[in-house]
Amino acid sequence: MNVSFFTIVAILCLQTLSTCIISNIGQYIYSFYLQTYAFTSNDILNLTNDTLLSSVDDFNISNKDPEQCSNSVSNEADAWAQQQSADLFSKIGLWRSGPMIIMTCMLGLYMSRLGKRFVLILSMIGIAMQVLIWLTIIYFQLPEYWWYVAGFIGGLTGGEAVLHLVLNLFIIDCTKKNDRSTRFVLLEAMTTTLTAMTDFGIGYYIAWNGFADLLWASFILQLISIFVVFLFFNYSSPATVVSSPNQTTSPLLSLTEGNNDIRTKESCCSTSSCRKFADICTVFCRRGRSKIKSTNILLTLFAYIFYSLAYTAILSIFLWYQLDAPFCWSSTQIGNYDALASITCAIFSVLGMKLLTYVGANDAFICALSHVFFCGLSIWFAFARQSWQLYASLLISPFVDYQNSLTWSMMSKWLEPNEYTIVFTLITIIYTICSILGNSFFNWIYALTVVALPKLMFLLAAGLCVIPFILNM
Repeated sequence: MNVSFFTIVAILCLQTLSTCIISNIGQYIYSFYLQTYAFTSNDILNLTNDTLLSSVDDFNISNKDPEQCSNSVSNEADAWAQQQSADLFSKIGLWRSGPMIIMTCMLGLYMSRLGKRFVLILSMIGIAMQVLIWLTIIYFQLPEYWWYVAGFIGGLTGGEAVLHLVLNLFIIDCTKKNDRSTRFVLLEAMTTTLTAMTDFGIGYYIAWNGFADLLWASFILQLISIFVVFLFFNYSSPATVVSSPNQTTSPLLSLTEGNNDIRTKESCCSTSSCRKFADICTVFCRRGRSKIKSTNILLTLFAYIFYSLAYTAILSIFLWYQLDAPFCWSSTQIGNYDALASITCAIFSVLGMKLLTYVGANDAFICALSHVFFCGLSIWFAFARQSWQLYASLLISPFVDYQNSLTWSMMSKWLEPNEYTIVFTLITIIYTICSILGNSFFNWIYALTVVALPKLMFLLAAGLCVIPFILNM
């Protein structure tokens, strides 16, 4: 094992910057449809690619006038742009979900054979290719199906889920057991702070110079990350198969950390594959474990699943919510809000956890309490009408995500150490399914109901969160 912790931190920072940029692609799509509506409403149907591209780049959502947001024409344009954007995101999610779920499962199960470094580089290549296709779409105004192609290619390499899975494993490997909790908290605080500063800058940059340059920056960040991993992540697993001295290997195969031996390929038989999948299916019901522990594990797992769905229900449509009347926020306002939200969550979530632990609250009670805050936050969003009410929600939002933070800690108390990797992979698969398919499903529902019932998704999220509340009690 020869990976510096500071090298891992560098990769984590580069990926955080790239993720912040990628997460704003929704603003481009929304502004594109909004400008398209503006053109078609004026009967300007014969547009060239250059005209439309320059118009979107100049028009972006920073130019929306809040005073005109409530008029009927603007409302119709906003509703149409949201419907089209949500529908596109829904279809992208469907194209992305299948390969991502399969590859997350396969790469997680066979990471010991492929090697962590190879899987990490593979996921970065997929993200870089996805961003490059986005840039091609923007510059050449390619048909809509190219967005689906980009999502499919991003899913083929596992995407962000696999990337963070591998980074977490590297952090665990280079950290002493007693220092892991502190180090993860430190890294979470660092990435949250970096996210806040990046979101703040992105909002102003979009208002000044549009989207394309930011995507180029994200693409370059992925290339730098690949270069750093290739040079400095010299990882050797204890189970590595060593080839004979006179055997030559290609640079690509060397990424798999010595597993190019023919015996490794022969070992990938159907029996081994079935055994691995059986381990995943039976890890929560192992013999020798008490019924109480098995019950607690399953309750925690299902609580995590329903919370992930509820969280995805809000997250998937929150950008459209900010762009819609009566808020009609600009890119700058969205960036400022996201930055402030990251800072408040980083500070007050830790303080809240410290306080609840100090008074003797256990993990299950803390999770149940966080679901109460989540329901309150969802209902608050549903009836908010002023911008200050969105900012006031930041007093609640730091305390809604404890289920996500504590699930691993809770399960580790009831699992054996040799089960950690299997469960870690399974939780990553569950998160991928909930986030990708959930995002697609909730965007589809939002596209159908945005005109008649624009607040339906927040009420649905509040209802979904009642289930994990009950499971944690």
